[in-house]
Amino acid sequence: MVKTIKQCVFIVSLFATFMANALTSVTASIDKNPAVVNESIVLTIVADDSVSADAFDPSVLQQDFVVGGTSVSSQTNMVNFDMTRTTQWTTLLIPRKKGKVVIPALSIDGVNTQPIALVVLAESEKGSSQQKDLYITSDVSEQDVYVQQQFTLKVRLHLAVNLKRGVLTEPKMTGAEIKQIGQDKEDTQIIDGKRYRIIERIYSVKPQTSGKFVLHSSTFEGEIIISNKRSLFSGMDRGKPVSIRGKEIDIMVKPVPDNYSGEWLPSEIINIEDEWPIEGTEFELGEPITRKVTITAAALSAEQLPELNFEVPDGLKIYPDQAESQSGVQNGLLISQKVQEFAIVPTKPGTYTLPDLIVPWWNTKLNKLEQTVIPGRTVTINGVQAATPAFSQPMQPEVQIVTEHNTTLQWLFLAGWLLTALAWLYVSKLKGNLRFNKATFTSEDKQSYLKLMAACTQNNGEQVIALLPLWAKDLYPNEHFANLEQVSKKLNSVDFNEALAELQRNYYSANTGNWQGSKLLKIISRLQTKTIQAQQIEIAINPQ
Repeated sequence: MVKTIKQCVFIVSLFATFMANALTSVTASIDKNPAVVNESIVLTIVADDSVSADAFDPSVLQQDFVVGGTSVSSQTNMVNFDMTRTTQWTTLLIPRKKGKVVIPALSIDGVNTQPIALVVLAESEKGSSQQKDLYITSDVSEQDVYVQQQFTLKVRLHLAVNLKRGVLTEPKMTGAEIKQIGQDKEDTQIIDGKRYRIIERIYSVKPQTSGKFVLHSSTFEGEIIISNKRSLFSGMDRGKPVSIRGKEIDIMVKPVPDNYSGEWLPSEIINIEDEWPIEGTEFELGEPITRKVTITAAALSAEQLPELNFEVPDGLKIYPDQAESQSGVQNGLLISQKVQEFAIVPTKPGTYTLPDLIVPWWNTKLNKLEQTVIPGRTVTINGVQAATPAFSQPMQPEVQIVTEHNTTLQWLFLAGWLLTALAWLYVSKLKGNLRFNKATFTSEDKQSYLKLMAACTQNNGEQVIALLPLWAKDLYPNEHFANLEQVSKKLNSVDFNEALAELQRNYYSANTGNWQGSKLLKIISRLQTKTIQAQQIEIAINPQ
């Protein structure tokens, strides 16, 4: 009975303790005053009871501050039946503008905090440097641009404290494509007597629509280490949440000019270079000519650089190689470059003129239309094309008409003359048909040969291996080639076999290297010409 009474007394006492610890006060404090524009302060609110995490609503502060994340923690302690409970909210606030700001009284379940008078300094204002343990600087290469004219944003995070964790967010701008260029760079500098670790990141910004916009720079959110000098272990160091916002930058985007037509290329400068294998203008028939074209532009991405297509006259074939592109930043300006090679294969001897290559673009500095021109070039192709042997017209038999009184003999002579003429006509047409069928086999009409030449020029060994049987089949149309061994056996060339073995070693062995197709190219060109000439001579000597 006595034990039961003691248990009831304990329960009543415990209930009285809970009732005595009802919410009675709420306090609010900040970690520093004055504060600096775009740098965070920590607002801490403590209630002397356990209350709902949703009891604090930070949205009332959004007029004067950018409100960051809020964390909530609760704690309960009991000493000699004396129970205490607290609820704590921690919120990051970034002042929007300089001046005097009042953090108003905040209500937690009907209990209010005291207002806090806060002084906010500009970043350049005297006294603000004392607060700059961490800050962001942002600079753009241009603030007045055209649609699709790319400019760069350089963001630099300055750290004078040890960082526990952190994230640098992406900048934002309505109607623009933004992406990072390259990797982050790190450096150490002493500024106003304080050592800073500096992390630099560069972005390209490509506006897609015209108008006035605001570029919101990056924001850093993280936690810095506050050293606990009483601790013997660094792992006991406390972390302090921080949030720093870069400045907002006004951007003016102009539309495409009304008088501009064609592919839109807004740039400060566009340059095109044209490289040929030799300085001269004379080349050999059947051997490909490599033309290398390099286009460099400022304020354009590599994807925006135009495709370079130029026409060649009849007698030349052109095969473009895969273009190589790259972009980088020089003196804060985005520079892009595209390099492309073209294999030009002559199929007829003669003199040819390649036309000018013209690239129109808009000069964003001078605000006018410009043209970058690769001048035309005249080349001479030397060599003798394997010509179709000409067959002389068959001589018509002389017919002598003998006038005799015997009409039977006259009719016999006339019938013989007609039979001879018909025989010559049949032979002539047969030869003509043969000449047409076999004379059409030239390097100009067989695409496998041209593709093979282009693959050798581009050092594409895998494609060369695939094209060799096709080329051999076109060279010997009455034979079948299923593999490279059959091709090698038919050609019966020591030089070809050595070049083919080198190619196969490069692509099928464990130790592969960079195969060069110039040697095989010359051998195939020689075999092509030699074989066709031999075939046509045989037709001339032994007509069927």
